Amino acid sequence: MSLLGVKYVKITGGEPLLRNDISEIIQKIRSIPSIEEISMTSNGLLLESKAHLLKQAGLDRINVGCDALYSSKLPKSMDFVLPGIVAALREGITPVKVNMVVLKGLNESQIFPMIQHAKQVGFILQLIELIPNGDPMFDRYHMPLDSIEKELEALADKIIVRKMQSRKQFFLGNAVIELVGPGMEGFCSACTKIRITSDGKIKPCLMRNDNLIEYHGIASILEAIAIKKPYR
Repeated sequence: MSLLGVKYVKITGGEPLLRNDISEIIQKIRSIPSIEEISMTSNGLLLESKAHLLKQAGLDRINVGCDALYSSKLPKSMDFVLPGIVAALREGITPVKVNMVVLKGLNESQIFPMIQHAKQVGFILQLIELIPNGDPMFDRYHMPLDSIEKELEALADKIIVRKMQSRKQFFLGNAVIELVGPGMEGFCSACTKIRITSDGKIKPCLMRNDNLIEYHGIASILEAIAIKKPYR
């Protein structure tokens, strides 16, 4: 894929840190001259013990899932992931982004406390709106980010719009908050991601499984790019 101009690689899962060969995978990707950045998404539970090895292997940055500062209802709270976040920052894996999926009735009251925590620890907080995927739980927990966006606009010292999915980043002092929402302009139309599944298929869209393409070299990648279209 580097021959097609791919410069950024993100390793996702499942949980990548469960692989015993994760350092070797990162090293092999790093050996490709055209790759400028390697990132990863993780639940963060094994990150504290592996942060040093990941940095040595060539990992640049990491996203850690954490939906609440504290919660008896949500499994991913800061108590579990903070040691890994601190270890990653100490090793120079930056930025560390914390992915907080906003869930109505469960964690929306913790958004601004989490922003304060981001200031203290030094991570970027990424607020993610639920994406409709046919799950009946969507209507129960979906919360649009419109009102949060307006509050952040009023408080921000600076706002920038990233090229990827036209995501807005809000700078509040030394805190950075990024919004990711399917209802936001550019969420799909400005997405340039192409995914490779664990069994080697090319997946043009995260939310769709009806357009997977078997990998047979560069031609199949070009085919996947050609059929890529907005989910919404």
